[in-house]
Amino acid sequence: MKKTALASSFISDINIIDRGGFVTNKNTGDKHYISHVYLKSALDGDTVKVGIIESQQNQKKAKVEKIISRNKNVFTAKIFAKKDHLKASLYPFQSKSISIKQNNINASAGDIVKIKILDWRENHKTAYAKTTSLISSENNIDSDFLFVSGRYELNDSSKINLNDKDKTHYKSILKEHQKDRVDLSDLDTITIDPDNAGDFDDALSVIKKEYGYDLFVHIADVSAYVKEGDSIDNSARKKANSFYFPEKVFHMLPKILSTDLCSLKPNKKRLAMTLKIELDSNCSIVEYSFFESIITSNKRFSYSEASNVLKKLNTSPFSDLLNILNKVASELKNERLKNALSIDHHEIVYSPNRSKKINSLSKKEKEDSHKIVEECMLIANKIAAKQIIKINKESRQLGLFRNHDLPTLQNENYIKHIIEKFSSEKKVSNKLSVKLINDFLRKFDNSSSRNILSLLLIRKMKKAFYSSKNIGHYGLGFKEYTHFTSPIRRYSDLLVHRILKKQNNNISESIDFCNLGEVKAKLANRDYLRLKGLRWLKSQTNKTLEGIIVNIKPSHLLICETGTEITGYIDVKKLPRDLYVLSSNKLTLMGKYSKNSYGIGEILNIKVSEIDIINLNIAFEIK
Repeated sequence: MKKTALASSFISDINIIDRGGFVTNKNTGDKHYISHVYLKSALDGDTVKVGIIESQQNQKKAKVEKIISRNKNVFTAKIFAKKDHLKASLYPFQSKSISIKQNNINASAGDIVKIKILDWRENHKTAYAKTTSLISSENNIDSDFLFVSGRYELNDSSKINLNDKDKTHYKSILKEHQKDRVDLSDLDTITIDPDNAGDFDDALSVIKKEYGYDLFVHIADVSAYVKEGDSIDNSARKKANSFYFPEKVFHMLPKILSTDLCSLKPNKKRLAMTLKIELDSNCSIVEYSFFESIITSNKRFSYSEASNVLKKLNTSPFSDLLNILNKVASELKNERLKNALSIDHHEIVYSPNRSKKINSLSKKEKEDSHKIVEECMLIANKIAAKQIIKINKESRQLGLFRNHDLPTLQNENYIKHIIEKFSSEKKVSNKLSVKLINDFLRKFDNSSSRNILSLLLIRKMKKAFYSSKNIGHYGLGFKEYTHFTSPIRRYSDLLVHRILKKQNNNISESIDFCNLGEVKAKLANRDYLRLKGLRWLKSQTNKTLEGIIVNIKPSHLLICETGTEITGYIDVKKLPRDLYVLSSNKLTLMGKYSKNSYGIGEILNIKVSEIDIINLNIAFEIK
């Protein structure tokens, strides 16, 4: 038996993600992941004593030794029945079971409720709680939204009370700051945003010149209104992001700023941080400059409206402007894709049909108008990162960068195996490169397999993150990158504006908030989409669905249902009876006697077998 030794211990708050959680040793700055088997009943936000166990092979594992204090006693929970008892689910696979001992509101299984812990019973597996109020009944079409927003405390965190004096103060800033800025209010300027957008961070202008183009990227100057350390700033830093749901938007900033004074609304003078980029005829950067400006957006386009103009389905006084922007964006994209991954993906959208109390499913494909915004924002973010590096050299001030690291060696080998499996390449011996991946995907440009393969590759890429050190962005192919273009909805971008203005002094701690806030936003969105997807799949029970094998384990196949892109599993016991063996490259499961095989990327006809709404699990079977 391998001996282990206690290397050290420390106190930390724990952030639960999926089936485990992250803790940070404040003395060393080291972050550790704690597997769900070592959580010792810790819940999200609890303060815990963490022990680090070191094996003879110098491998370190973190585990919770003791709960120091609970983060809170009141929760939003989903009620479910287990045998003859009611239980409370806070999130999938929570490490402390909660039994309802006092059901004061007669809540039923499936209801969303507020609960209060009566007794944590720290030396037992189960805590006791009482229900205090009903948030939503099970058959309410908004129940999933209310559960997710309650779980992540979005309603509580969004409350900022401003009085009339505060509002008058913010309005006066707009007037006072117009004096010493470059006035671009006569320059033709447009915004392009989603149909239902209410906060407009960015606007675009372009002028055709003899030498090429002058491209103007105007970004809402939130830093003129929100000062470091004030109450609005502290609130925004804690939230770090706006949260967008079809039912409601939880803004990072108060509405008077996010949807009014900071928002680049049409026909309103607004404060902006403008990046002017001089491009030659090939759209290569000649020169650039950042400056504070006054702008007036002439027209607010939705993506669909702008696309219709580009397709000549509609006319507009800004047709020429849109066409020039489209040409510039096309050139920028062609140049970028020489070094960037070309992995396209669409957005899954669930639209509530309140009369039928169901959600319809649709997929939004990107159009040319998306490309305009995307490419202009990418080049602006890239240039902002370059400018931060210049500032760092001059003043040694910390920067903020958006980094994306190379895939791990294990995932690199996996991607190589995928390329070998789906192309004529017998053996990929070269080092994995962006060009290799793009050349591979290009072979499937006119095939439905393109989205399937993109999905497989995305899952093997590392997650991007914020840091004061620059390592570049692998996916975009940029040597330096940051987030500059969305300060209304992302705190990271507000920090970047302050860095560019040489106003910010508190970077390192703020970066932690940005990373944690981004994780929270992604988890909230993931939970929401998964709940909606599971509901939709439940309505498709017994129907034939399409599934893709995205991973293989000895005991089960991981299946991505192509309509919802929800991942579930098929138990090997549900496959035709045989003895199944996993191939050496782990890409194929083979039947020893029947010679049946199931390979990664293979498309199967499947149907829903079982759905677990509490733990957000779904089992499929072959149809």
